[in-house]
Amino acid sequence: MKPRIRIKYCGGCNPKYDRVALVEEMKVRLSGTVEWASSDIASCDLVVAVHGCETACADLTAFDGYEIHPITCPEDLAPFVERLCLKG
Repeated sequence: MKPRIRIKYCGGCNPKYDRVALVEEMKVRLSGTVEWASSDIASCDLVVAVHGCETACADLTAFDGYEIHPITCPEDLAPFVERLCLKG
C-alpha cells in the first residue's frame, strides 16, 4: 500500500524559498510512489511539514501521533524523496 502524505505549510512569515514550488517538485518526483491525502487528518500516514526557514515554527499539535517529516530548505527534499522511494 502506498503511504498517504499530507502537506502542512508554515504560516509563511519568513520564507527563504518558494515552498509551493518545492511541493510541486515533490509531487512530480513521488508520482506513483505515494498518495496525497486530503485535509482530513485521519486520512494520512505521514505529514510533511514544509517550513519556510530553519525556525520551523509551524504548529503541528494537530498531528500528534503521526509521523512528521520537516522540510526547512530545498536541500531537505532529495533525502526525503529517496527515503520514500526506498521504502516502496
